[in-house]
Parts: sequence; structure tokens; C-alpha cells
Amino acid sequence: MPQMLKGQPEAGTRPWYRVQAKKDGAAEVFIYDEIGAGFFGGGVAAADLIKEAKALNLAADDELKVRINSPGGNFFEAVAIYNYFRTMKAKIIVRVDGVAASAASVVAMAGDRIEMPQNAMMFIHNPWMFAAGDAKVMRKVAEDLDQMRDSAAGTYLRRAGDKLTRAKLLDMLDAETWLTAEDSVKHGLADVVDEPVRAAALAQFDFNKYGFPVPKAIATAKAAISEERHRQREALRMLEVVALEGMKKI
Repeated sequence: MPQMLKGQPEAGTRPWYRVQAKKDGAAEVFIYDEIGAGFFGGGVAAADLIKEAKALNLAADDELKVRINSPGGNFFEAVAIYNYFRTMKAKIIVRVDGVAASAASVVAMAGDRIEMPQNAMMFIHNPWMFAAGDAKVMRKVAEDLDQMRDSAAGTYLRRAGDKLTRAKLLDMLDAETWLTAEDSVKHGLADVVDEPVRAAALAQFDFNKYGFPVPKAIATAKAAISEERHRQREALRMLEVVALEGMKKI
């Protein structure tokens, strides 16, 4: 049983998605946190999201908008969500509001149309897991990880079509690759580049916690938000000083 990180909620106590009932023929799913009940704590099973999505009773002429800003999470939970979305009669519109990293990028591939703001990002890499045991166990774990990688690769390649070769994709997975919106469209992993989003959407997650390399765009976004918060605090402090000085003169 993995030990939860200090300060993390227990599994099953933190929802990472929200399903919004359809309006005018469209419904929305927001995936805005770690997917599934994973090692890092929090989260609920993908089966709960699927149950709620199924209850929407969407028809072929309906539309489901899946909005993603997630650092990833449990690989098999993501695969289950992807597979369910692909079986839905409704048209699936995926929008990456900030980042679709790791397992979240697998979910994104379910979109009949994938939209990414100009400064949104996608992150793909080989699956990994924690393991303990002798050499025989470790060899088995390596084989399992290869199969998981092949499963993920098949999902990306089905979406990419002839825009991405298997050899190129495997190189990208090995390199732990961050993709801009333009890169994602170039490789067939997205369809549309939209107007930029607020930097806060990119800077929400601490990717160092997951052992992921942090791209310049996200590091810059974090720095920009920190600078803006400092500016606001200073402005508020100055207002308080002015108010106190005014009270002294009364």
C-alpha cells in the first residue's frame, strides 16, 4: 500500500472532474486535476466519471465538450475514459484549457476534434510505475511497461494518422516530450490552435512533484504569476499606508 504524501487527501475524497448536464444539445466534462485514485492521493475512480457521462443520455446529434487541464494520473483509468468516450454516440470536442500531460493526453485523443489555445501544452512520455522485488519481478515489470507503452502509442498513432510515424513517436515518448499547440497540430495530436489562455492555467500544477521536466513556458508562467501577486500585494500595502496616513490627519 503506497504511503500518501503529507498533506494529500485520502483516495476517494477529492473529485478531479465535473460533469455538466447538456444544454442546447451540448454537455461538458471538466477534467481539472490528477486522473483517478492514484499514488499521489485524492481522486475517485474513472468509473464514477463514466457513470455520470452515461447518465447524460447523449444522442448522435448531441455534443460532449471535454475540457482538460490535468497533469495526468493513473494510466489505466485514462484508458478506460478514452475507450468510453470513443464509444459514445455524441460528437466529442476536446479542449485543452491549459495542459494535457501524461495520462491526460491519452484522454485527449478521444476527441473527434481537439482544440488547443496557442499557449496550451501537451506532454507525452513512456508509462512508469513503482516496483519492488527480485530480478525476475523487475524483468516482468519492464515487459508490462513495454506493453503499456505500445498501448499508449497505438492510441496516439490512431489519432495522428499519417502525420506521425511509430518510430518518431517512440523517440518522442523516450525523450519525455512537451508539445506546443502548434507541435500537436503538426503531429496530428490536435486539430485547431486558438487564442491564448491565461498563464494561470499553465502554472497550476507542480510538475516537479511527478518527476516531469518543466518546460520554459510553464516556468515562465509561474514566474509571471508570482511577480503579479507580489505587485498586487505591494499595491495593497501602499493603499493601507495611505489609508492609515489619512486617518491620522482626521
